[in-house]
Amino acid sequence: MRRLLLLVGLATLLSAADGAAASARGGRAAWCGTGREGARDAVWAHREQRERRGVEARTVRSSLDVGQIAVVMDEGDLALVANVMDLQRSGLRFSPTGGGYAVSRVDLPLEPDTGTPLSLSDDDSEPVTLSFSFPFYGRAHSQVFVNSDGNLTFGQKDDASTERNVGRLVGGPPRVAPLLADFNPETGGSVSAQDLRDHLTVTWRAVPQFDHTDRNTFQVTLWADGRVDFVYDQELTAGIDEGVTGVAPGGAQGGLTAVDFSTAAGVSGGSGALAESFRAENGLDTVAVARKFYATHGDDYQQLVIFTSRRLVSSNTFAYEQTVRNGDAGIGAGVQDRSADYGSRGRLESFITMDSISKYPDDLSRRFLGEDSALSVLAHEAGHRWLANALFREGGTTSRELLGRDEVHWSFFADTDGSFLEGNDIEPEADGRFRTAGASLRYSALDQYLIGLRDAAEVPPFFFVRGPSGTSDTDAGRSPRTNVFFNGTRKDVTIADVIAALGTRRPAGAPWSAPFRQAFVYVSVGGPPDSAAIEKVERIRAAWPAFFAAGVEGRGAVDPTLN
Repeated sequence: MRRLLLLVGLATLLSAADGAAASARGGRAAWCGTGREGARDAVWAHREQRERRGVEARTVRSSLDVGQIAVVMDEGDLALVANVMDLQRSGLRFSPTGGGYAVSRVDLPLEPDTGTPLSLSDDDSEPVTLSFSFPFYGRAHSQVFVNSDGNLTFGQKDDASTERNVGRLVGGPPRVAPLLADFNPETGGSVSAQDLRDHLTVTWRAVPQFDHTDRNTFQVTLWADGRVDFVYDQELTAGIDEGVTGVAPGGAQGGLTAVDFSTAAGVSGGSGALAESFRAENGLDTVAVARKFYATHGDDYQQLVIFTSRRLVSSNTFAYEQTVRNGDAGIGAGVQDRSADYGSRGRLESFITMDSISKYPDDLSRRFLGEDSALSVLAHEAGHRWLANALFREGGTTSRELLGRDEVHWSFFADTDGSFLEGNDIEPEADGRFRTAGASLRYSALDQYLIGLRDAAEVPPFFFVRGPSGTSDTDAGRSPRTNVFFNGTRKDVTIADVIAALGTRRPAGAPWSAPFRQAFVYVSVGGPPDSAAIEKVERIRAAWPAFFAAGVEGRGAVDPTLN
């Protein structure tokens, strides 16, 4: 049997309000929050939450099935609980111990900001050469990268715009993070560095969060003997949207010790990370949801998709996907398997959060989210299991120009025949310009190849427009939009160019011989399940197979029966 798809509808008491996705960076209505490391980050967030609670969550849950909808009862264990920043006017000292660090809260002054200003913009990084050798988790460093998002890294910079969470702290490069959060020194405040031969002090002064007007002042000092000090000013907002404080050896080495830094007294992290995450609102513990489902249902599903009764995702996100397991080669994604963390014995490949069921209109085909309908949002997120990571070779260079927002969606200027994964259906005009003629219409031939539905010989050449101009927004990451005119240079690409960059797809693509099985699950919180919500999930379940089949031109099918 081929890959299975599970749609989970989650009703929850978490208090965030419903509503359409807010505009993201640059004013673009970029509603999808999928990132390359979503499953990694989810696993570490779950581990931190479990350790903070002090006990392993129970695995026996009350549950029932209503027709083809599985119903699982939430018992207050599916949230990543809000945790406001509470380190104002405080200091932390990380002292080397064994192969790692121990941390205590201490009284430390904020050193005067007399260092050299660093020219950091949003999501930026600048290397700083140390006048001393700094020992950190058993390695000595003579250079550090100062990253605009409130942290220092060793060995490589980190200027990504992805989530600022405990997974990024633990799984990224070696890091010292007084407050890894989405700061933007381009719009206010300053970042400076001062090297006094035996220590380096870096100060963020009055720097706002991205798209905020708050002011945040804090400082980190690296000492030649390996000590690390964090100092926080009173000028520090409690409402950090998402952030994490701590130190980590990088590469997920040594595990994680969850710390309440406001009361820390000699807490040791062994050889691993010490961290505390902060968030302004409750979030969804996707790993806990999956483990809870598997406690009462078989390991028969490869993709979990969550609908919620109230909004759980951040204000600039509408839905997202986490790739849990991938063994397919030649699609631009690495081999990984985190299925056991999610409670699966190896079948689970992907987890989707569609968020509040009430956000979706009763007319499932109505385009309500830019160019997307309820069903095309589902198609978009389902497709993220395999898409979009494609590069191509041009001469001796590997190009990323096919990719757009967060490099997991197609570029606005790529002719994707109106892919569910963004890009547009682009038509050349007689006057030499280009026009977007459609969006969110289908899985393109290239999509189908990457999903595993087409052989390479069945993928015709396609193109993107290089050097676009003549439109108000030339960002490749902008959301699809019909009837936009622009200029530029057409660049044709063949599937051979893609294979030259990614390698041959394995297993080879061909029409599926068996459908994806699907299960729709509704998780109820605090009382009886909402029958109207279950019925709405059922209507999506019933409509999805035909929509999917049309989107892949009949080359694959889904079977959304629960049993």
